[in-house]
Amino acid sequence: MVFIIDMKTELMTIGLPVYNGAEFLHQASEALLAQDYRNFELIISDNASIDGTELICNELSARDSRISFCRNKTNFVPSANFRRVYDLARGQYFMWA
Repeated sequence: MVFIIDMKTELMTIGLPVYNGAEFLHQASEALLAQDYRNFELIISDNASIDGTELICNELSARDSRISFCRNKTNFVPSANFRRVYDLARGQYFMWA
């Protein structure tokens, strides 16, 4: 059996778990948003950062509807934050950033 994937229509989820990533968020998000493939969602899960991460993520999600931002009220173990991003994914395909 052969499966043909139409990558022009399938939703791709990009998961970006973050903790205190303010220094790199603009650069990382700009690189992801500049991709040729446009049908994706970027899910950023902030693990209760104490730097400017929350502010930057709110600005990014307000600027581009493909970006979803969620913030943990308390810091989880990193694997739980990664799992949260994956659980929020709606795409047919998933990748980590």
